[in-house]
Amino acid sequence: MPHCCNAIWAFDMFSVYSLSLPLAPGLESWLQDQVPGSLRATIARRQRQSDQHLSLLAHGALRHFLAPLLGCAPHAVPVKNLEHGKPVLDLDNPDLHFSLSHSGDRVLLGIADQSIGVDIEAMRLPVRAGLVEHCSVHAERAWLKNDLDFYALWCGKEAALKHAGTGFHIPPQELWLNAHPQGGCTVQSTHPILQGLVVHSSRPAANYTAAVCLNTPFPSWTIRFLDSAQLPDSQLTDYD
Repeated sequence: MPHCCNAIWAFDMFSVYSLSLPLAPGLESWLQDQVPGSLRATIARRQRQSDQHLSLLAHGALRHFLAPLLGCAPHAVPVKNLEHGKPVLDLDNPDLHFSLSHSGDRVLLGIADQSIGVDIEAMRLPVRAGLVEHCSVHAERAWLKNDLDFYALWCGKEAALKHAGTGFHIPPQELWLNAHPQGGCTVQSTHPILQGLVVHSSRPAANYTAAVCLNTPFPSWTIRFLDSAQLPDSQLTDYD
């Protein structure tokens, strides 16, 4: 039977969690307790129950991990949205940063001591004709050999744009990756906010691609799996 699980990718001062639907028995009620009432109302307006559960899983788990680091209850974690919608901690000079993404039945959460962007995509194969040209520049096409390479490119660019807080207000052709992100690469762009960011991509599960973007070079991460039933009792022990 499918179950919710999460993987932790840990390196020094950042951790990335991948969680999946369906929710374990009793987990929906617990997750609702982690988020403020205004957010619960926003989530409840989503039309499909699977979308409600996915959003609840992302925001509830995020607040569960942030709360002990901030010394407050999960539903009291102060979050605000920047101009283009990026959620950040509503604190003066925070030394904690986060990013979240979801696609298909999976969520990706990143928590770090520096700005971070994460993205996850459920791969829809084959990639539509023309999409590669729309989302890439000529220099990247030297290593774009197949659809899996395209998703690594797409996730890498979206992680970088989420790191910058712009989303696709900056078009995908206005930044480029100097190598395949599976081995780590650097972002190039005429936009200073993107120049020099570092991206790594990975395959966290079958039919999914994910990417992490940080300010500085970092090695590939290791993966640890937890059973969903352990989520309410788990802690962000890798962040120290």
